[in-house]
Amino acid sequence: MTQKTIKTQFAKFQYFYPYTVALIGAKTQERTNFMSCAWHSALSFDPPLFGVLISKKRFTHHVIEEAKEFTVNFIRAEQAMLSAQYGRKSGFDFVKTDKFPIKLSPSRIIQSPVIDDAYVCFECRLEEIRTYGDHDLFVGEVLAIHQEENSFNEQGVLNPQNVRPLLYLGSDFYITIDSDSLAHVLPK
Repeated sequence: MTQKTIKTQFAKFQYFYPYTVALIGAKTQERTNFMSCAWHSALSFDPPLFGVLISKKRFTHHVIEEAKEFTVNFIRAEQAMLSAQYGRKSGFDFVKTDKFPIKLSPSRIIQSPVIDDAYVCFECRLEEIRTYGDHDLFVGEVLAIHQEENSFNEQGVLNPQNVRPLLYLGSDFYITIDSDSLAHVLPK
């Protein structure tokens, strides 16, 4: 057995990474804003619910609260700088889409746009906001999915030959997957 260090006090709680990076966006009458997010998860198949955790300090928190909707845009490893820009800079200070331009497209059902260069995007109608510690969980019902052709196989599994998703390791470090490590493992 390998010896383990046990910590009961820690400055950073990031031992669960890597997580895929998504840019979370929303639009009000005044502003469109996006932020990088690694704290997100599917919550239900039926209905299809997706959750994102956002600090009350974030401008996106306020935009989603007002818009009552949001988009979840998953990006590639080659877009790490975009993630850093949209994650470390605040919409309180300036309009991020002006300073860090991205190509946006209208959503099919909601008013908030999706990011053209994302390999998959979710349109979500806000269902609930619940506080957990220093973050709020925004739960959205997925109303539409924008999927790049050949990014997923027939079963809906990511195609690692065509997409290298951006993964966040914490503390501004990023990584991606190795397509050679793909294994379809079934229990015996």
